[in-house]
Amino acid sequence: MTLEEFTAQLNGSTFWKEFTFSQNQFSPRPGQELELADSFVWLGETAFVIQMKERAKPTDDPEVENRWFKDAVRRKAVSQIKDSLRFLREHETISIANGRGQRYDVRGSDLRHIEKVILYAAGSSLPDECRRIQYHKSETAGFIHILERSDYSLAVQTLAVPEEIRRYLEYRQTALLTLAETKTVIVEGDVLAAYMSDEELPQPSSHKALDRLFDDADQTDLSPVMNRLADHIQNPNDSDDYARILLEFAKLPRSAWRAAKERLDLSLNAARNGKFERPYRFYFPGTDCSFMFSPFIPGKPTTGPAGEQARRTGLQNLTTAAKYLSKARRSIGVLVSKDSEFLHLDWCLIDEAWQHDPVLEAHLATTNNPFRDVREKKIDGYYFLNG
Repeated sequence: MTLEEFTAQLNGSTFWKEFTFSQNQFSPRPGQELELADSFVWLGETAFVIQMKERAKPTDDPEVENRWFKDAVRRKAVSQIKDSLRFLREHETISIANGRGQRYDVRGSDLRHIEKVILYAAGSSLPDECRRIQYHKSETAGFIHILERSDYSLAVQTLAVPEEIRRYLEYRQTALLTLAETKTVIVEGDVLAAYMSDEELPQPSSHKALDRLFDDADQTDLSPVMNRLADHIQNPNDSDDYARILLEFAKLPRSAWRAAKERLDLSLNAARNGKFERPYRFYFPGTDCSFMFSPFIPGKPTTGPAGEQARRTGLQNLTTAAKYLSKARRSIGVLVSKDSEFLHLDWCLIDEAWQHDPVLEAHLATTNNPFRDVREKKIDGYYFLNG
């Protein structure tokens, strides 16, 4: 598998195909074709611009491999990163297609965070002095991450959540620049473990903590559900733009994925066992979005015109109420219902400015409030076993 194929597959599964763009040719004018980047990940106000270099025919001569690294990685790839940034500045919109073949117009002016990354796959004779180069500072492009294929794979597969990868690259930039002042030599595993452990700075021994990382993907991984989301949308605005719901989850850290997975699992179990449970909810202030998960009332029909209408109405009413109680700009709702041995998952998104509603407030102030009380709680993203 080539580096480009490997990266497309890895990014598509981690950032989801909706937000991953690996075919990035665009034509600003007739007869002209340019490439935005080898790989482009676009998550609302955040983008990852990725250029890749792979050694096609490595030699056994370290000096020859050193020259390849300097020319391909430190010169050409850096120049291509600069071109990508220039394209985003000079063109009002750039039309590219994502991993599902859906075409979108990217506006550089809408991007608040742009992470620049160079990935490379080298031969075994590449000198260690080259492998120790972890970034490049450019007067025009700023900080550019340089990562070997295996290091990028380690970080992305371990972090597994889009927002965590963005935060990790921010941490990595600060850490590497700080450690460069003291000429402290660290490997990628040191940076990764230090980030996940909330260490202020990585140490040369930080990577040892990765051996104690507790694998709790079953409590946090939302990807299996997210990948089937398009078939389960019930939107108050009759929109099929399920990517907006995906984006709200992509903007959450792993701790919030844990909160969402817990509430979704509770709703699934209640619906599967025909038990009545009050809805579950949480609010993430970082994105001003509330999340509501609820099993459908047991015993009520879920199919046919009446059942489908009851599901739509219940989902929209609960999502609206959760949004109002959180005073949130946006609210995502999930309703789980049972049909024989099958389960339905209906989703919706409400996106509109919060407004005071005295009628709804009075209704929620009585025993009609379907929700539990909420409290502020800190949830960790990663857990490590004791040494």
